[in-house]
Amino acid sequence: MLNTHIIKEYAYELGFDTVHITTAEAFSEAKNIIQERIARGLMDGLPWFTEERAEVSCHPDALLPEAKSIIALGMVYLTEQPEDDREATEPRGRIARYAWGDDYHDIIKPRLKRFSEWLQEYTRTELGSEAETRLFVDTGRMVDRAVAQRAGLGWYGKNTNILTKGWGSWLFLAEIVTNLPLEPDEPLKANCGNCEICLHACPTQALPNPYELDNQRCISFLTIELRGSIPLELRPLMGNNIFGCDICQEVCPINKLAERRLGLRDKQGTAQFVTLAEINRRTQPTFQPHKEFLKRPAVGSIPELIPLLALSEEEFRDRFRHSPIKRTKRRGLLRNVCVALGNSGDLQAVPALVGALHDQEALVRGHAAWALGRLQGQEAHAALQVALLEEKDDEVTQEIRYALSTFSET
Repeated sequence: MLNTHIIKEYAYELGFDTVHITTAEAFSEAKNIIQERIARGLMDGLPWFTEERAEVSCHPDALLPEAKSIIALGMVYLTEQPEDDREATEPRGRIARYAWGDDYHDIIKPRLKRFSEWLQEYTRTELGSEAETRLFVDTGRMVDRAVAQRAGLGWYGKNTNILTKGWGSWLFLAEIVTNLPLEPDEPLKANCGNCEICLHACPTQALPNPYELDNQRCISFLTIELRGSIPLELRPLMGNNIFGCDICQEVCPINKLAERRLGLRDKQGTAQFVTLAEINRRTQPTFQPHKEFLKRPAVGSIPELIPLLALSEEEFRDRFRHSPIKRTKRRGLLRNVCVALGNSGDLQAVPALVGALHDQEALVRGHAAWALGRLQGQEAHAALQVALLEEKDDEVTQEIRYALSTFSET
């Protein structure tokens, strides 16, 4: 059997922060859970997540016929604390931490490819034949959390994220399926115990039970994966989240411990600035945040919302070219911005939202109307009345009528 220590060491050299190994046996329990949740509608909104996909993704030999092992990898995206918006004079939105920096697919995929090439060369030297591999980072047919759990990389949190010792859930997962018979690691015995803080913290009640996620109520789904209108009843619960949501992670004691461990929070949980050198002195093993995941100036963690409504298609592409935020497309991001502005209660947003009533995208116009109904005021009311006369799209017309119905008669 090959020396797994050498294989793991190369993973660390490539910049992965944790690496574990498991067998390529079927993930039967995961398959049953996924299919049961599909049947209950908890996966609605993800049309590609079918029972057939679950069947394939839970059988590594369907991905690589001679599969014997899976190398489970993790890369930490914990870098710095969010900016403080308590003294902001204009409405700001919140972006999930994983999207502050470069798109993780662009960072991890080339490293997986280099890992695979090295593994092929290593096995050619040691065994006289090249290893076969299949590479996965979030987008392929692989049950990455089930792999991470069985490999001992982490354990299932009640918020459905994988929690790890030291890093919490602040990391990206990736896998290499191979035909090599590698020595597997043992699963962790850790669990969340009686803690259910994350379940009660979710504003949209997307975590109805421990280890269950109601996909269509999750703010991350609503702001990223959903392509159409956000359900009316959920909009007021979304706060100022415009891309993803970290609430169930931020309240997790394991994640708070990870932040303190890396010097990003003091013992009272207050954010503080530290240098990378200070982080390295405090942390064992040595950890240096990946520069690729540091906040990009064009993105930030709490961007001003009103200027975002003025983005043209070209400006959107330029600003978010290498960011995960490009996934929403312009219309999706501006839809989310409208909801956040409606929830802000800040009348500074009214002129920008009035302008958005004339956006080229019906999706943006409809959510701008809703936001104006939330903010109220004579300017908002007058603009909605004019828009009602001009609007040709039936769905937007319904949004405008709904918004007007929220104004009290005086």
